[in-house]
Amino acid sequence: MSDGSFLVRVADTNARMMLPAGADVGADVPMTVVAAQPRPLLQVGTEPAQSPVVHTQTGAPTSSAATLLSKAPLTPREQLPQLDRNTPQPTLSPAARAIATALTQAYTAPGAPVIILGKTPLAGPGTPVPEQLGKQLQNALGESGLFYESHVAEWAAGKRPLQDLAREPQMQRHAEAQMRQSPAESAARALAGPDLSASQMINQQLHTQEQGKVQWHGEAWPGQPMQWEVRRDERDERSQRDAREGHEDAPVWRSGVKFRFPLLGKVAANVTMVGDQVHVQVQSDDDTTTETLRAWAGMLQGALDAAGAPLTSLSIGTTEGPVDAQ
Repeated sequence: MSDGSFLVRVADTNARMMLPAGADVGADVPMTVVAAQPRPLLQVGTEPAQSPVVHTQTGAPTSSAATLLSKAPLTPREQLPQLDRNTPQPTLSPAARAIATALTQAYTAPGAPVIILGKTPLAGPGTPVPEQLGKQLQNALGESGLFYESHVAEWAAGKRPLQDLAREPQMQRHAEAQMRQSPAESAARALAGPDLSASQMINQQLHTQEQGKVQWHGEAWPGQPMQWEVRRDERDERSQRDAREGHEDAPVWRSGVKFRFPLLGKVAANVTMVGDQVHVQVQSDDDTTTETLRAWAGMLQGALDAAGAPLTSLSIGTTEGPVDAQ
C-alpha cells in the first residue's frame, strides 16, 4: 500500500499490517501469536517451523495460533471507528463487572505453584498402613476439584459413581447453593459479591494444566508435616534411555515428598516412573541418616517387588544443601 503497509491474510482473514523491511509480495512471514484477547497481538518470529505463518496472498494456516485468530478476526484499519476526546467512555454491564472483579481478586501470578492444603492428616495415630496411606494420597489429589470436569465425563460414561463427585468442592458448592432457598439468604449472597472460590478453582486448574504439576501440603499423620509434589515432566537423559529400551510413548511422572523427622532429620524421596520403570532417589542432610536408610534399602526393594513395581534404580545419598522435594 502507499503508506508502506501490506494486505495480508491471517487465518483466512484479510487485514492491513506493517511488516518488516524487505518483505515481498507473495512471501510467507513467520509470526508469533502473543495474545488473542482483547485483540490479536502478533510479533515477528524467527523460527518458521515453530511459528504460525502470515500469507501475503493465498493459503490457509493450520496451526493452533491460526485457529485462535480465526475466532478473533482482525479488523481492517479503515473500518475501525474514529476516536477523539468527545468519544464517550465505554461501560461494562453488571455481569461483566462481576466477572472482572472475580477474576482480578482470584488472580494468581504466572508460574506460582498450585498448592492444595490438607485439612486433616492422611493417616491416624500409630504406624501407617501403606495401602490406606496410598488411598488417602490418591484422594488428596483426586477429590481436590482440579480434575472435576474429567471426573464428570467419567461419571457420564458410567465409569465413576456419583458419590465420588459429591466429595469434590464444585459439587459441594452446588449442594450448599441448593440449600439456600429463603429470599433473605439469596439477597445476602448477592450483596456479598461474586463467588471467588469458583474463580480461584478455575485459576488453579489452568495453572495445573499449564505447569503439569501440583503440590500438597499437610500432615502425613498427626504432628508430622509433609510436602508432596506430583508432576508430568519432559524426558531427561535417563528417561530418554528408557525410551530407547521400549517406552517411547510412556509419559514421565515424578512424585516427590519432603519430611522433617524427629530422629532422622530432613529427608526427601523422589520417584520417577517411565512406563513400568521405577527410579527412586532418597536424600538426607545427615550422613548417619543416609547410612540408616541404606541399611533398609533391601526391605524397600522387596516391598516394591511384592507390589508389582520392581525397582529399576535406587540412589540414597547425602546432600550438602537443603533437602528439597524435586
